Amino acid sequence: MKRSSDDHGFLKLIVWSILFLTVTLIVWHRDVFQLFDRFFGTTISPVIAERLNEPLVKPLKPIGKRNDFILPEEYDDEIGTSSEAAKADVLRDTVRFQTVHATPQQRYANRYVVPTGEPEIVTRGAALNRREIPSLAVLDGSRSIPFEREVVLPKTRDRSKLDAMAPMVTLSGGSFQMGNNNAMEHDQKPLHLVRLEPFRMDCHEVTNRQFHLFVQETKYQTIAEQRGWSYVFDFERKVWMRMVGVCWWNPSGKNPHGGANSANVVAMYDFPVVHVTWEDAQAFCYWSGKRLPSEAEWEYAAKGGYVDALYPWGNQRQINGRFMANYWQGWYPNENSVADGFLLSSPVTSFPANQYGLYDLGGNVWEWCGDRYRADYYRRSPLDNPLGPSPEESDSASITLFRVRKENGRYVEEEYEGVKEIPFRVLRGGSFLSAENGDAGYRTAARGYQPQSLSFSDVGFRCAE
Repeated sequence: MKRSSDDHGFLKLIVWSILFLTVTLIVWHRDVFQLFDRFFGTTISPVIAERLNEPLVKPLKPIGKRNDFILPEEYDDEIGTSSEAAKADVLRDTVRFQTVHATPQQRYANRYVVPTGEPEIVTRGAALNRREIPSLAVLDGSRSIPFEREVVLPKTRDRSKLDAMAPMVTLSGGSFQMGNNNAMEHDQKPLHLVRLEPFRMDCHEVTNRQFHLFVQETKYQTIAEQRGWSYVFDFERKVWMRMVGVCWWNPSGKNPHGGANSANVVAMYDFPVVHVTWEDAQAFCYWSGKRLPSEAEWEYAAKGGYVDALYPWGNQRQINGRFMANYWQGWYPNENSVADGFLLSSPVTSFPANQYGLYDLGGNVWEWCGDRYRADYYRRSPLDNPLGPSPEESDSASITLFRVRKENGRYVEEEYEGVKEIPFRVLRGGSFLSAENGDAGYRTAARGYQPQSLSFSDVGFRCAE
């Protein structure tokens, strides 16, 4: 029996339709998955689909012997560090800002790789070549303030007011498995056993209210205030920019004349303090009689007493359709639905605490840890109370430090010490800029890092003791 021409035409239509759909998925797979996500009201993108049906979390295992944990053979090869890739050769007096290019996996942790060839120049918001610029602040014209000064700080006489603002949670310590063998980033591997002494941690990130109290008592001036600039993410250009006049009391750059005692600061009291360097965080800790948590303490606290918890609240990104943290919803950096209600940072405790009663350990703002950073540190991490690599072993970046000042109504760059080698410090927790398509910095095992002398619009800290 012969097939009719109609049958052949129908088969051809089916074949061509399948080919068209296949090509569409290959070429425009991201856009297609985004349409599916919006239509079905859930996330089915292949990057994270396998994470959505993981087993329920289990309680922490009791302390075991060190020789019970064996380094997998697949990690015998050297894990390369990114220190060389992260070193920026800044062209003095010619380059105002370098737009850096990174993969989504690098972007989630602000891991920037300097591009090869001629850098792209961004002219707005980067006040840097002895020329008038669109400024956001009137700066002190004094030339006597150095970049990195030794600050003699008193310790607070009465910590009760500070403790009332942010009660500390006591954690019993013990052993847990740190890291993630399934992560895209090599610096989260291998999974390894860690044992911690008991410690205490702030229930939430240090707020502007707390930092304001610190500044009132000590007259401390942050490094961003001294330099006259800090890093801000430009949502329009989708790049990080050095922006003039931005600091902890003026995080958006819209209140240049406010000062640390302005009404704007009071309005931000319950938001986490940002635009603070690692050194600024250390100064606050010294004044308060606390310290920055170690990276191991931070991950232990984030897991909330569970083993293999993907997020501080469990293994599902949402629980009963509810967002559990402030992070980027959509494909970073091009689309953010702001479904969680916050484009930028959110007031602390806006989302539920984890099992230990700790808030915002996932998302909101990245948090400085005490540790120096090295990409392959987990391969040599000690069992008991690891504190990160030594100064000689840690990764670093070459950074040009300069200060912006006002001269005859124009903002100019004033260089002090040229290029300096600055060590990386560990960041944890992700931020409002962390997205699932970028390895989700709000995961419990995700690691970030930045030079300790730089400040950003999505980096803060919390204290431990």
